[in-house]
Amino acid sequence: MYAQIFLGIWMLVNAGFHFFKLKFFLRKSVISILSEDELASYQKGSVLPYILLGILIIVMGIIEGKELLSTPVFIGVYIILASIPFALLFRNNKKHSGYYFW
Repeated sequence: MYAQIFLGIWMLVNAGFHFFKLKFFLRKSVISILSEDELASYQKGSVLPYILLGILIIVMGIIEGKELLSTPVFIGVYIILASIPFALLFRNNKKHSGYYFW
């Protein structure tokens, strides 16, 4: 439970770095490949997926700690809900780099 909460907080921090256009956690290959305008657009497109993923991980960690759902239902809901932010991240990577992964 606590690992999920800290991972969710990390995703929210990562979203904050992208929102303020800080380059602390961007790979050097990403910085070198993209121009300044494309890099700003890439970071702007990464904010929402990281916020959604952070909130989802925190909420699901709390739900897991309270044991509100059975294990198969919990896993199914987690997969379905997490697929949305991951799809947004993959789309953002594909849009700016031409690849789904860097």
